[in-house]
Amino acid sequence: MDNQNDRKYMISSGDISLELSMDGEITSVTLKDKKIKRNLSGSTNLAGCNPQGKIVSKKLEAGGVEFTKNLVDKRNCRQCTLIERFIPAEDSLRWEVEIWGQGETWSTPIETQLNYPHTESAKFWTAWADARHGKIALMSNTEQIAQGILPAVANGSNWNWSDPLIPVPFSNMKLWYGAPHYDYNNPRIGYCPVQTDVFCIPIATIIEEKEDIGFSLVLSLEDTLLDVTLETSEEGKIVFSRLFHRISNNKPTCFSMDLVKHKGDWRDGLGWMSQHYSTFFNPPNPKTYEIAGTGAYSIYEGDFDVTKMKRMSFRVNWKASFDFPYMGMFLPPVEDNKKWTSFGGRKTSIAQMRFYSHKMRKMGFHVLNYFNVAEFGTNVKYPAPRRKTRKESDLWQNCNDFLYTKLADAILYVPKDAKSVDTIYGRLSPNKPYYSWENSIVLDPGEPVWQEFLIDQVKRHICKIPDSAGICIDRMDWLRLYNDRRDDGVSWFGDKPTRSLLISWQDLMNKIGPLMHKADKVIYCNNHTKRIELLRQIDGLFDEFAYAGASMNTSALLGVYKPVLGWVRWKEDFQPNPDLFFQKCLYLGIYPMAPFPGNDHSILPNKSIEKYYLDYGPLLNAMRGKKWVLRPHVIEVKDHLAKANIFKVPGGFIIPVVFGGEVSRAKVIIRNLPDTIESKIEAIHPGSEKWISVNACRTDKSIEIDVPLQRGCAMVRIR
Repeated sequence: MDNQNDRKYMISSGDISLELSMDGEITSVTLKDKKIKRNLSGSTNLAGCNPQGKIVSKKLEAGGVEFTKNLVDKRNCRQCTLIERFIPAEDSLRWEVEIWGQGETWSTPIETQLNYPHTESAKFWTAWADARHGKIALMSNTEQIAQGILPAVANGSNWNWSDPLIPVPFSNMKLWYGAPHYDYNNPRIGYCPVQTDVFCIPIATIIEEKEDIGFSLVLSLEDTLLDVTLETSEEGKIVFSRLFHRISNNKPTCFSMDLVKHKGDWRDGLGWMSQHYSTFFNPPNPKTYEIAGTGAYSIYEGDFDVTKMKRMSFRVNWKASFDFPYMGMFLPPVEDNKKWTSFGGRKTSIAQMRFYSHKMRKMGFHVLNYFNVAEFGTNVKYPAPRRKTRKESDLWQNCNDFLYTKLADAILYVPKDAKSVDTIYGRLSPNKPYYSWENSIVLDPGEPVWQEFLIDQVKRHICKIPDSAGICIDRMDWLRLYNDRRDDGVSWFGDKPTRSLLISWQDLMNKIGPLMHKADKVIYCNNHTKRIELLRQIDGLFDEFAYAGASMNTSALLGVYKPVLGWVRWKEDFQPNPDLFFQKCLYLGIYPMAPFPGNDHSILPNKSIEKYYLDYGPLLNAMRGKKWVLRPHVIEVKDHLAKANIFKVPGGFIIPVVFGGEVSRAKVIIRNLPDTIESKIEAIHPGSEKWISVNACRTDKSIEIDVPLQRGCAMVRIR
């Protein structure tokens, strides 16, 4: 007699095959080119739910299979229907999930789970802020250096960075996607992205280095993703949990993901993802590469040493947020020469802002104007005070009058079920607005009246300041919140329909992004919330928290094909060794802020520090236009005497070789690069402006470069 428990489905695509039980669970994976079979198991689970009744399976066209099962929440008897499809794709196996509610709307974590029991031979990687969790965090510095997590030069007590590019043994770990989710009891208002338990791209990669095999579970960036967590265990468990999604009988909740086979290198898995979701990784406007360089956040409009700043690779000033009369009113509705008192207390005008951008452009620099889509006003009162302005044309002059007359529908209120807590912006009270910097108020960027106002501000920017390169959007930390007075049709938070500000952001950006890019402008952002799908309309990152290793790592990975500028607060950020600070930036492809007059809560001119900017300026200039090379095993430093990365730039490739310490030479091996056999290979060192030829041994498959190091560093150029 046929035992149904012994029956299996097999689906295949290219070099990967999955074995599925009749219950719709993954029971093994075979990587066919190596003829390697692993006891991988996997399933979709709804937290607290169990299957009830018969599981129905059917074959699909082109070799796919579909499973339908009814689930019951044992805690409250809520029910749903789960449909899963496994479909061969061109270079992956597609896994689709569709959930229909039965009866009342509800929510529970929707989990995608894999179990890979071969942990003695496997390592794990994701796009994390830090790899050190669980047993990895308990390793000594010596052990972490041996694993490659820390560079060999990391002996100082102020060293706050670990290498995010190193896969590590499986450990007990829980990471938040982008940022911790909002919680009534712990709202984390004013969240700063300095904590290490965050990942920024929804990919989970398993690597067996000895066999040179790997495969990745990649969540679709086309899905609507709310809050997500990623958990792993020492036993090889991997769980993505999607939180606060609505389970309803009105429309299905759907997700897609891919199982991708690749070489035993994280670059190969991320490379697959960056190709298949290229619009999320690539900048919409390639002009952004011209802007890349060290930057400033300054209100200063006076003279400065242009030649020196160019030698320090300086390119752009994010004009500090003081031109506006109050937050949100970036370009008031006045004639170009009409002056107003800026937030900084000085007189300015549209004409003056236009002149500054023109002046900077003539000198070879760029300006990004301040923008913010979640905060409005200064010293906002609640409830609404009596209106003071009489004329409609004067309404803009009083932020309270403008807010309550024009934008009141967009005010984001603290949920009535939230706990009253003290925050950095004062007491958080249910049914009252959220407050922010300088007693501004938080608005929902998904609300039509606020969207219309912001779109008008963008159009005015395009028209009135033609020489500005674009805008930089601040304060993405507010995107963690949910608006319980609106309904996006997707989220279910606090057991009620809500609107996620993640959805609000994407809705707004899909409107202002095309406007800016059609006008050949760029959009940068200060991405407190570190999520790749939020960057579809973003051309570059200006990370206010890059002085913290966790934020620097996530921004670097989000910017594999986009420019990234990193914040520098003061000279202490260069400790324990300024050379190591700059080498960390080179390794990750990040431009640090430059010492510039008038920099706001950031590095000011300082001769002792400027020396290092001048020393490393030519190396920073060399990586302009960089795009990470995401090919398997593309780069290696022999005997791990240093660390190296590789970027494609116009005209060839550059290789920052860093953290060599006292080592005078390092052998760097390059593989899988096309059209480089006859290339010219040169190097430049900190403190030099001259490129020198270096020796290399070439074969059909690789180039071994003998790199001389100075101060433990060199930038190698292949062209």
